[in-house]
Amino acid sequence: MNYANQQTSSKIETYAENSTELSILEAIKLAFSSALEWNDKAQLLSAVNIDLDEKDDKGIGINGKRKYWNIAFAVPDTNKYFLVTIHKGKIDDASDFTVESSSPYPKNELMQIKDIKHDSPELLKKALELGGIHPGEDWAKGYNFMIKKDPESGIPLMLVIGWNKELKNTVAVYFNVTTGEHLVSSN
Repeated sequence: MNYANQQTSSKIETYAENSTELSILEAIKLAFSSALEWNDKAQLLSAVNIDLDEKDDKGIGINGKRKYWNIAFAVPDTNKYFLVTIHKGKIDDASDFTVESSSPYPKNELMQIKDIKHDSPELLKKALELGGIHPGEDWAKGYNFMIKKDPESGIPLMLVIGWNKELKNTVAVYFNVTTGEHLVSSN
């Protein structure tokens, strides 16, 4: 079932019509109303930009925003899964991808949107200040962003993803999105 045309928040829709790039939090908020219409117990599972930007576009993600996003929601302790795809600031598709034989999504893997207190533009700036992260040029172009919850620690994480100076290895800088604290960088 497609829920893309069932948007109720005109404020969010108006913003999306005026912008082609969204921060990760803006994309999540845009997608959330569709998820709630799908299931009022829906919680955020993950959010990640999709690498569909034009190859010759310089500075992709340099402002902490991207044009293309996949935002996944689930219902705690069930196998219910819902995916919202955003293209150029608008919901392109919103679909139930529940697989009846799949394992349930434990509550400790899901996040409340209210717990996301720091957004991609701010955390990209912090990652750049730490150094060692550079925009990708071919695959994983520019800077990339992902939110997911660490099920062991319970910390909602944002990964700011780029490349090392030689553009040979990806680099991920992990932040706690509730506190904004830098946790670790990995190559």
